[in-house]
Amino acid sequence: MGNLFRKGSSAVLEPTSQDPQTAVLAEGSLESSSGGSPSRESNVLPRILHRPTITALILGVVGLVVFLAGIGRPARTYYDEAYFVPEARTFLLEAPNPSTQLPPPLARPPLGKMIMAMGMKAAGDNPFGWRVAAAFCGALTLAAVYLWTFLLLRDSQLAIFAAGLSLFNNFLFVMSRVGMMDAFLLVFLMWSLVAYTAAIALDLSAGRRRFLFCCSGVLMGLAGACKWNAIDTLAVLFLVSFALLWVARRSPANSVLSLTRYAQNIQQIGVPTLLLGLVVAPISSYLLTYWPLCRILNRPFGVHELMAMNRFIWYISTTNVSNPFITSAWYTWPLNTSPQRALSYLVGNPVVTWGGLAALFLCLWRFWKTTTLPEGLLLLLFAANYLQWAVTPEKGLFYYYYYPAVMILGVAVAAALRNLPRSIFGVRVSLVVLVAAAAVFLWCYPRMAHLESPWDCALGCWS
Repeated sequence: MGNLFRKGSSAVLEPTSQDPQTAVLAEGSLESSSGGSPSRESNVLPRILHRPTITALILGVVGLVVFLAGIGRPARTYYDEAYFVPEARTFLLEAPNPSTQLPPPLARPPLGKMIMAMGMKAAGDNPFGWRVAAAFCGALTLAAVYLWTFLLLRDSQLAIFAAGLSLFNNFLFVMSRVGMMDAFLLVFLMWSLVAYTAAIALDLSAGRRRFLFCCSGVLMGLAGACKWNAIDTLAVLFLVSFALLWVARRSPANSVLSLTRYAQNIQQIGVPTLLLGLVVAPISSYLLTYWPLCRILNRPFGVHELMAMNRFIWYISTTNVSNPFITSAWYTWPLNTSPQRALSYLVGNPVVTWGGLAALFLCLWRFWKTTTLPEGLLLLLFAANYLQWAVTPEKGLFYYYYYPAVMILGVAVAAALRNLPRSIFGVRVSLVVLVAAAAVFLWCYPRMAHLESPWDCALGCWS
């Protein structure tokens, strides 16, 4: 990936006639990356900022340290860990777990539980072992948010800003410290978006572009093998891909200039590879994750058996009645201020959740005026990952289902800021927003991290 970024840096930072502000940023980025003045060369920070893979690695390490600190608390299963930890033991023991009467490992797709089992095998069948794999996936998600934002916005500072908002949005912290499937879903989703955006944005050979596009499809299938709702993001990529192909095939007089480069790259990928990456690769990688489960359960790995397993998952998902005291309607999530106490007092950081909604309106306005890909993609991804819950046949919805949509909001704030004044009265707007988000995160931290008394109320108690 590092070679891809170096080879494609000119494409990532290439100014467009439709975006003068981005052009100025791009020129500055190219100047510093190509040498610049001696004083700039001696400055370590700008050099790091223009090495995306190094920056992503640093962010991943920082995230891992934050997520692992005290991850063994509470020293018992809580929330849906009571379901997923026994299911993960199926893969740890390589046999159906006889010690529980909870739903069998067929109740959900298998990949997330397989990854949990890897963590349990490495760190032990204990609270730390149940959650350590989620922490690693959360750290990888943070790195992916940075790289994806960098590819979308062509601005390394805004990419770091988006990663910071993602770290402080509360959702990433909580969901990376619990033995559930959402951390595994998100890591594959975000890296699929990284591969997809690299395939259509970087200056690459046709072969490498097609390879990245197919990798995106494989990762999307693996996301679906953790939780089925990855299908909504796949639908967005399908729609965007064929919309760009349509743009590429229009006459030059009717072409959309802001989408031309992306459309040409999609056309270079070609329809056969589009179908391979958007249909064949996701389905294949999804189905292959069932092979270890079939082997453990002594069942044949065939079409009939796979259909039966997935029908059972659908049955469980659509008939299982959830506890009404911990469920909430999907339309209450964006403005929710009441923490989900049973799940580490989870509540979205309003700087990100409310600020992100305002940013989406700015993105909508900009997309309406100039039809830019970053804003359009962000709008579609948020809408798909949020509005899917308006039509789901599932009997009970939980606030933490908002997690994938919230991860889009941090990037949306960064996208909105690139079209607004960078400073007000000499103070960088992004710095003010990031400090405000960090302050709210620190106020929520004692409860989210399950700190013991009196530290749980060190910054104030929640009633």
